[in-house]
Amino acid sequence: PDTAPDSITRPFTLRRLGNGIRVGVAQNPSESQRGHLRLVAPGGRDAESRLGFKKGAMAIGARTMQEGGAFGPWTREQVELFCVDHLLMVEINCNEEAMTFDFVFPTTNVGNIGFGDDVQLGITGTESVMQIVREILIGFKWEEDALGRSKQSFRSAHESLHKNLEAMSTERLAEAMTQNDGRFLSIDVESVDKISLEEARLAVMSQLVPSNLEVSVSGDFDVQEVLEMIYKFIGTIPA
Repeated sequence: PDTAPDSITRPFTLRRLGNGIRVGVAQNPSESQRGHLRLVAPGGRDAESRLGFKKGAMAIGARTMQEGGAFGPWTREQVELFCVDHLLMVEINCNEEAMTFDFVFPTTNVGNIGFGDDVQLGITGTESVMQIVREILIGFKWEEDALGRSKQSFRSAHESLHKNLEAMSTERLAEAMTQNDGRFLSIDVESVDKISLEEARLAVMSQLVPSNLEVSVSGDFDVQEVLEMIYKFIGTIPA
């Protein structure tokens, strides 16, 4: 929008960062000391056929990110411990039209250091989540064991489909209504087994280009402080 770069607007303050990422920030005090960040990458299952990837590559890649979590010099276990210590919840999904990364976080200081009189305030949950978002976009490590867990979840989901009358009826209806369009159907075991780690990585990373991304943040915080964190952690991601 044609607003001054230092202005705060309601209900959303909108920005377009130099690297192309779109940002919307809103203050919402209705849930005290909590915030929600959603990173959206348009494309989803629709982009699989449109960009020439194998059936299910985008969905399996998104699940691989959820099952993994290592980046930079840190292991998955270290990153999980950081999220637990800072009360962060992360969920990564892929639907027909987009990949979504949802983060729920506290807006207060968490992960304090020291004990008794020597205790020091840790960083806020808001800053913690900005660090995680940045690392997911620029330093995520793709691991075979995470892909294995991702594939197993899709195999189990497809196999259980045939043992559930309601689920199978829904699948047959979707097949008829969409002329058997794979974007709206479960991914069969044969298709799951064909996806390699590199194919899953290429599919997902083709969507995680800054100019393709949108970040929405809402919570009980000061908008200007959050914008400054976004400039620092997300605005410095290379275009």
